[in-house]
Amino acid sequence: MSKNAIIYRDLSNGDVEICRDLCNALMQHQASKGVIHPEILGNMNFDNRLKPSFDSAGEKLLIVAFDEETPIGYVFADVTTITEGSKAFRPGWKSLLNEEEAAGLGFFPADIEVPTKAGELNNLYVKPEYRGENIGKELTDRAMNWIKSHEDVHCAFVDVSNGNNAASFYEKYGFSYSHDVMGGIIKAYIAKF
Repeated sequence: MSKNAIIYRDLSNGDVEICRDLCNALMQHQASKGVIHPEILGNMNFDNRLKPSFDSAGEKLLIVAFDEETPIGYVFADVTTITEGSKAFRPGWKSLLNEEEAAGLGFFPADIEVPTKAGELNNLYVKPEYRGENIGKELTDRAMNWIKSHEDVHCAFVDVSNGNNAASFYEKYGFSYSHDVMGGIIKAYIAKF
């Protein structure tokens, strides 16, 4: 537990590199919990997950929580336009799946009308020793408020890796189960507003 006041900084226009260790810890956590293809989850890291998402996002939010000058948690969110192309998109690790899994739904539900703008909670992580201090809640509150501030956005998505018990946390924000992504390696949740 922290003895210092936690400081939250908006680093949306900054260098995402500050989140390298936090993101890698998140990816290792997801892999350790994974039941379906934990080897795929184990190959995810800052360089192939957060950095490319951050660099390619047009409208993005990166809030980092600090204990003094030490980053201890972060949330990354973005607003994107969902198109037929993004509905059809499959990541490179699709080749590691069996035929049935690979043919499953992608990151967005089949029935979502396109084009439409949507928010995405891409990454949320707080170091274990800081959990229970409402840091994850504060980060998520800020991200959801930012997403909802876009008048043309009426839904948001969050993806939860299989085996991860974060679904109940997101349900408090109005997210509900949408679908399994490619055989259940990820579970997609949607919030409508």
